[in-house]
Amino acid sequence: PPEGDVDAPLKALIFDSYYDNYKGAISFVRIIDGECRPGMRIRMMGSGKEFEVTEVGTFSPDMTPRAELCAGEVGYLV
Repeated sequence: PPEGDVDAPLKALIFDSYYDNYKGAISFVRIIDGECRPGMRIRMMGSGKEFEVTEVGTFSPDMTPRAELCAGEVGYLV
């Protein structure tokens, strides 16, 4: 099973993304360490820019909003 530390700072891998006219940028992610919730500020390491997360969720098979994504889970961030 996927491993990760829920108590560690957030670390995630973005493996795909697209732009939605109503929600904005939607990134498909795998959470490696930590957890992500709506309202959190995240920093993109490549550009150094910070953004606020407005929605997180999983695919089942449609995009289904959730309260949080934890270490080892795959889902999306808006």
